[in-house]
Amino acid sequence: MRPFLPRPLLMYVILATLAAVMSLSGCSGQDAEKKPAAKAAEPAAVMVQAKAPVVADVPVYGEYVGRLAAKENVEVRARLEGYLKERNFTEGSIVKKGDLLFVIEPRQYQENLQKAKAELERQNALFAKAKVDLSRFEQLYKQQAVSRDEYDTRLTNQRELSANVDHAKAAVDAAERDLGYTRIIAPITGRIGKTYVNVGNLVGKGDNTLLAEISTTDPMYADFAISERDYLEFSKARHANGDKDREFPLTLLLADDSVYPHQGQADMADRALDAKTGTLAVRGIFPNPQGLLKPGQFAKIRALLEQRQGAMLVPQRAIVDVQGTKSVYVVGKDNRIEAKAVTLGGSKDGSYVIDAGLTPTDMVVVEGLSKVRPGALVKIVPAPDAPAAPAAQAATPTPPAAAPAKP
Repeated sequence: MRPFLPRPLLMYVILATLAAVMSLSGCSGQDAEKKPAAKAAEPAAVMVQAKAPVVADVPVYGEYVGRLAAKENVEVRARLEGYLKERNFTEGSIVKKGDLLFVIEPRQYQENLQKAKAELERQNALFAKAKVDLSRFEQLYKQQAVSRDEYDTRLTNQRELSANVDHAKAAVDAAERDLGYTRIIAPITGRIGKTYVNVGNLVGKGDNTLLAEISTTDPMYADFAISERDYLEFSKARHANGDKDREFPLTLLLADDSVYPHQGQADMADRALDAKTGTLAVRGIFPNPQGLLKPGQFAKIRALLEQRQGAMLVPQRAIVDVQGTKSVYVVGKDNRIEAKAVTLGGSKDGSYVIDAGLTPTDMVVVEGLSKVRPGALVKIVPAPDAPAAPAAQAATPTPPAAAPAKP
């Protein structure tokens, strides 16, 4: 049998228990209120540098990847069969037009020429005798001492021997030409490359064996391609000039990023755009007095696209490239980051010319791009101003391009 509690004591225990339960629920409620408050706390602003685009009048240049080629390139080939007897040049040296390069064993061709000359002499002798015989028979025919048939036979014989003489003369000419082909001379002045066939080998058997190649060295061509858009810009500039031919000076940037000291000119534009790439083939020409340029070299060709008035410039490091789409981060309302798609029109001194997508008052993020995303809260730290560029300095375009000679 359980012990019995007095009624007043029982009421006290019940009240104490209720008070403890209410106290615990109040504490948990306060904790629940504190958690949402913590979640709602604003993250700290990211420190970035931002500046408005620089507005300036700049000449805009285009740069295009090109490849150098010789103005003339000639293959030196054997034009007849024989053993290579001599090589009379140093590989890689400059040769002049008319220099003797190779000699093919000439003995059999000398003998062929002697035979052809001997045959010509024989035919000349027979023809001379036929002429005398015809003259005598002509007199006899007039005196009716010989028949008409005999006279016609002599006349036909004389004409046949005349044709034989012409044939013998042609054979002599062919033999002399073949003998001349045994001496292979340089067809142009230029630099000759390596020899493809060594002395003592049989050449010209079945085909015209390639012996060497010669390329001119001055001037040099630079082949590159411009976009359809750039082609249209050049065409508009030309029409604005009254359809007058305009010079398009070109600058060559070599593989080590050095600037070639001699300026070039646009020489030729192809007749049609490439349907696959949407580009127009253009050829520039550069002087090469020191022989620094070589066929096959890769280089960048820089050409003036236009004189841009009031161009907006932003540092190249401020451009964000996502799968070919160019954009910049600007500090917008409430110091939040906004992404703006832009169209690039060229470059100048480490900055891009912006054709579209920005206004002169936009604050463009130039430092700290990796730390922010659209919508992020930022605090602007002013970027140090770069030294002002001389007004005469030119701008260089993004996908550089040289202008066609005559679009």
